[in-house]
Amino acid sequence: MRRPWGGRLTTVYARDFIQAAQRFKHVPRLTGLQIEAMDLLDELAASDTFRLDMDFQPGDIQFLHNHQILHARTAYEDYPEPERKRHLLRLWLSAPNGRELPAALAARYGEVTVGKVRGGIRVPGQTLRAPLEAE
Repeated sequence: MRRPWGGRLTTVYARDFIQAAQRFKHVPRLTGLQIEAMDLLDELAASDTFRLDMDFQPGDIQFLHNHQILHARTAYEDYPEPERKRHLLRLWLSAPNGRELPAALAARYGEVTVGKVRGGIRVPGQTLRAPLEAE
């Protein structure tokens, strides 16, 4: 039996990525049992028993640990007026006292060591900025 990494559950689940990988010949085909397991996971994650819906209001902040909780954004309808448009900022934090990740996740995040910058999108020569006002 596989033990959780470092004695803790560490998970990443993105079914659309798993299914998209099936287009590559070198990727093993999903078995019926694996598809059934993903169906059950999707069903449980969407159920009223486990799902938590959040209705964000201006100024709300949500902190999630990508490897400890399954989360997703749902569809939304935006407003046509610029002053009412949704403005969502995403920030990847890597705490100095966080948790080490399995080496298998290095291909996805670049780093798995505690306190190192992991994941996110960085474009060489670009200054990071997130204006809160319309320009």
